[in-house]
Amino acid sequence: MALAISQTDQTLFFSGELDRDTLMMHSPFTLLNKLQGEVIFDFSALTNVDSAGLAWLIQQIARAKTLKIKIEIIKVPAQLLSLAKVSAVTDILPITN
Repeated sequence: MALAISQTDQTLFFSGELDRDTLMMHSPFTLLNKLQGEVIFDFSALTNVDSAGLAWLIQQIARAKTLKIKIEIIKVPAQLLSLAKVSAVTDILPITN
């Protein structure tokens, strides 16, 4: 499968798989360079997330801080929540629901 990322205003919609195989197609991730203020990552259409996807997400959060962008993550799949809990990083993920 693939990863598709689309944008509507300040919201980035992720669909497909966020894993080590699909992330290479979006490296470097440049969409944050075009945004400012508050940005929403909508994960409602993600079907698979692995530890590489979680690491990539943490990297984007750190990068957003340097760009003075606030990220809000919504509609997080259970698989990503489980990985975050096992990795003890839920506190650094800006999940709102």
